[in-house]
Order: sequence, then C-alpha cells, then structure tokens
Amino acid sequence: MASRAPYLLALVAWVAALWWGLDWAGRARSSPLAVPTTHVDWGDFFQANILPSLPVADEFDTPLRPPNGAGAVVSFPYLEEGHLGEDWTTAKGDAALGEPVYSVADGWVAVAQDFENAWGKVVFICYRLPEKRYPPFVEVMYSQLQTMSVTAGQFVKRGQQIGTVGNANGTYPNKAHLHWEVRSMVGLGVGAGFDARHDNRMGPSEFLAAHRGDRFKEPLQQKVLTPAEREGWGTDY
Repeated sequence: MASRAPYLLALVAWVAALWWGLDWAGRARSSPLAVPTTHVDWGDFFQANILPSLPVADEFDTPLRPPNGAGAVVSFPYLEEGHLGEDWTTAKGDAALGEPVYSVADGWVAVAQDFENAWGKVVFICYRLPEKRYPPFVEVMYSQLQTMSVTAGQFVKRGQQIGTVGNANGTYPNKAHLHWEVRSMVGLGVGAGFDARHDNRMGPSEFLAAHRGDRFKEPLQQKVLTPAEREGWGTDY
C-alpha cells in the first residue's frame, strides 16, 4: 500500500491541476464583455463624423453618357406607378450590357455589394452639396450593375467609372438598364424600387438639372420615353 502512495499523490495533483485549469478557462470565457448600451444612429453618425470630410460636390453630370446624357434614354421615369428612381439605358434589350456607369459628382462610396438576383451589384455614393444648397447631402443608389469598379470607403471623382450596366443577373424580363435613386437620407438600404410613398427621395433628372453647375447652359439631353415607346427597353416594370 505504501508503494502506491506516490502514484495516488500524483493522481490527486493531476486531477487538481486539471480542475483548476478548467475552472480558470470557464471563468475566462464567462468574463463580462463591454456591450454598447446606446444605439448609434447611422444618419447622425454620418452627419457628425463623415459628412464634414467629404469633398464638396458643386457640379453634377449624368450617370450614363456624361456629361449631359446625349444618347441615354430614361426608360421608366420617377414616381410613375410609384417608381422611386429612374431607369436609364442606351439600347433596347440587353444591348446595353456593359455600358459604363459613372459617378455623377465627387463623393464617397458607402456601399459596394452584390445583392445577386434582388438588385444585382449595387453601389451607394454619398455627395456633399455646397453650403446653402438643399439638401445638404444626397446618397445616390446605382443598381442592376453587371460589374463594380469601386469599393466601400473609396473616394470617387465626377465622371469616374464605378461599374457597368447589368440586368440583375437576368432577373428582370425587360433587360439591361441602370436603376438609380437620389435620396436625402443615408442608410435606407436598397428598398423595393416601388412604393406609394416617396419620403426622402428626389427625382434624379430634376436633381441633376438643379445642381449641374455653371459649366453648361443647355439642358440635359437624355431622352424620356413615353409609355408607347417603352416596348423592348430595359426597365424595372
């Protein structure tokens, strides 16, 4: 029996060490973490911390065929059937696939993400307007893109290519087009595209016309299709 004592003592020591180790690991895992107790609103955070660092966008061009949209077509207008943006393209069917899409002004990319069949690839860019302009900033959503050439957090220049026209991976039967929206609030997400309410949305063509800058005196040149002319052109509808 005495010869077994060293082994028993060793076993007891091993069990004690194991127990202490497990207890320490459990206490380490259960240590309280710092959990935020205040919700931070993205809109407030954006205006306080990001907006002041953005370049001032005092001139705006068209997203297709800049600077004035010559050769571009508005295939479905703002607010018709509750449409929250405008559909733009340059050719019938899918012939506009790959048409370059450009940033309408100097701004900052908030989101660049592939939403797959829901909206295709989508880019959100925030633009800071000059003082005493309304609204003080806008967030523009460029969607249905086939490709993206920018990433979130990147600064872009007016006329810089940000992607190409797509068709949301073939989801829409009415083919390739750019659906774009101008919003006076950040963080609204992609949304549904159509809604009876249009809070925090602005007509894209009207916005461009009001904020072009002093370079051009002539009006924008994109053609707006009538309902009778839309057959075969890419739209959300």
